[in-house]
Amino acid sequence: MRKLLISTGKILLFYGIWAGLLTASTLTVVHLGGSDFYKNLEWRTLVEAGAMLAVFIAFVFMALAVDRRGVGTLGLSLSALPDGLIGGTLIGAGIFCVPLAILLAQGYLHYAPNLATFSWPTLWLALFMMFVNVIDQELIVRSYLFQEIWAKYSGAAAVVVSTIIFVGLHAGPIMKGTAGLLAGTNVMLASILLGVAYLRSGALWLPIGIHFGWNAFQGPVLGINVTGTESGTSWHFFNVDGPSLWTGGDMGVEGGLAGLAGPIVGILLVLLLVRPKAAA
Repeated sequence: MRKLLISTGKILLFYGIWAGLLTASTLTVVHLGGSDFYKNLEWRTLVEAGAMLAVFIAFVFMALAVDRRGVGTLGLSLSALPDGLIGGTLIGAGIFCVPLAILLAQGYLHYAPNLATFSWPTLWLALFMMFVNVIDQELIVRSYLFQEIWAKYSGAAAVVVSTIIFVGLHAGPIMKGTAGLLAGTNVMLASILLGVAYLRSGALWLPIGIHFGWNAFQGPVLGINVTGTESGTSWHFFNVDGPSLWTGGDMGVEGGLAGLAGPIVGILLVLLLVRPKAAA
């Protein structure tokens, strides 16, 4: 019981530091950009960058100052970065093609590109914003919380608890009817995938890469809503015309039955392709 209370207290302290820093950075952006800052891609990017910095500072403080661990225990080893980030991005983008193929085979997805508003600067900015957002989410769920539970209890426990938190982060969109329920299931499976990727690779770069590859390919690149959130770009490559039970409707691919195939295939790929390694 004492060990559980200590772990709980440290995790709450981590989130408390993060929340304080996040509030300060967000209020600063709102003050500078106005109440409708979220409609501007540049201001949205600043908010995401501030959120990422807030959780990173909280993570490093807890690991190094409170736990007095070494830098090598953070899961952000530079030696693991290229393979994890690049390989993960390819996996993430690749498994998103699975639900697209299902919808295409059913006749619900049609190639109908509309690139009249395409802009390389807008694409790169949207991808950068997505990358920062993904790092923010992964650090919130799979940095200090995950490491504390993994080290003190088990990897399975870390996956379960982090998945509960990850689903909670997406509570808004997933409470919208059947599409929301399916999106919640998709988010749950995705979190299991990302947790398994961390356990197998021993580093945060692989789950960051997978998460980024999935979100970036469907959102900024293809112009499909990401869990009910607009992609951030105004172009698209496909038209979706079919029952929302399969397509997800306004929720995007993640809100339909076809979307569930992506993370399931991803879990199998990680188990097959990634050999277990020590935490780095």
